[in-house]
Amino acid sequence: MKTSVLVFLGLLMASPAIAAPQEVSSVIHAATPYGTGKYSVLFITAYDTELWTDAHPWSMDAPFALTLRYHMGFSSSYLISRTLREMQHVDPRLSDADVARYRKAMAFFAPASSGDAMTMLYQPGQPVRFFKNGAPTGEVSEPGFAQDFFGVWLSPETSEPDLRKSLLNLK
Repeated sequence: MKTSVLVFLGLLMASPAIAAPQEVSSVIHAATPYGTGKYSVLFITAYDTELWTDAHPWSMDAPFALTLRYHMGFSSSYLISRTLREMQHVDPRLSDADVARYRKAMAFFAPASSGDAMTMLYQPGQPVRFFKNGAPTGEVSEPGFAQDFFGVWLSPETSEPDLRKSLLNLK
């Protein structure tokens, strides 16, 4: 009996754990995040973030997921408005009509509380899927949305270049 318990524990320890968030583990099989970072305002961390992908190097041509773990609360309207402002920063060519379409498409955004995890899954040619604490919350299939949305964190034009460097493991 003692030997079988030791064998079981040894097998358990030797088996790699699925580290990608459960909600995206059928698409992303990475054991560790591609990159991690923190977004802070005045020395207060608003959220930690992880980029998950099996592609090395990261590319918009391969599936990836971005997870934000919040350390403070934000209303839905704030999250949508701030995201849209950052999307316009990344892509100043966004028209008022584009912003209105994106705002309508993001209407399902839920408020974030401290401790919440929001994961966004990108798969080329498919709608961007959103999850809150592992549960699906919605998806967006608007043309151009994925590039502009993920550009908030991953575009060279981001307002947070140090966070981008951390997520993409750039020097």
